[in-house]
Amino acid sequence: MKARRFGRSRHAATASAVLLVTLTAGGSLAGAGDDCPPNPEPGKCYEKVYRPAQYESYVDQEADQQRPAPQAYRPVTKQRKIREASFVWQVISCDGRLPARRDH
Repeated sequence: MKARRFGRSRHAATASAVLLVTLTAGGSLAGAGDDCPPNPEPGKCYEKVYRPAQYESYVDQEADQQRPAPQAYRPVTKQRKIREASFVWQVISCDGRLPARRDH
């Protein structure tokens, strides 16, 4: 009879531990709301789209110590960042078909 009682209390302790972990983790699992668009409108569907960083290439003159005076500069192709990478929310069709791709 003692073994049965011990088994029940062990089961209760395990259930209590699981409940405690579930309740404390619930808030942290919810996150900061990054998976929902801000102020969604009822009846509209949304998709979170990754926009990569955008760069612009340009040619710059760079000093070259190895060349004589008239040709002291050489052209160098460089890149500058125009826009950081980001995630944006887009309204999509709710009928289950994939929307047409829209690049920004």
